Amino acid sequence: MFAEAPYRTILKEATSNENWNISNSKLQVLADHTYNWDDYNIIMKHLWAKVASKPKDWRRIFKALNCMDYLVKNGAPRVVQDIKDELYKIREFQTFSFNENGQERGQGGK
Repeated sequence: MFAEAPYRTILKEATSNENWNISNSKLQVLADHTYNWDDYNIIMKHLWAKVASKPKDWRRIFKALNCMDYLVKNGAPRVVQDIKDELYKIREFQTFSFNENGQERGQGGK
């Protein structure tokens, strides 16, 4: 069986539920892969799936949005159009609210 492509490991790390962020150098690897059509589709499909997570997975949502932000600025131009086409999915987070152990997590809290 083939080994998993390194960018896929980075993609999973970038959207993990862990309480830390990913380095810009790793995000740049993802941005570089958005110029390859097959990799682009895998990356964006993964990010949109994480954005659609349940509110209890707020950290994954926040990290996927952060990753999308990086890709808009540093990835292939088609990232911008993809996000424009699906902007309604992101706008839903303007009113996002989730309490975790008595703390509001809707503003990207840690």
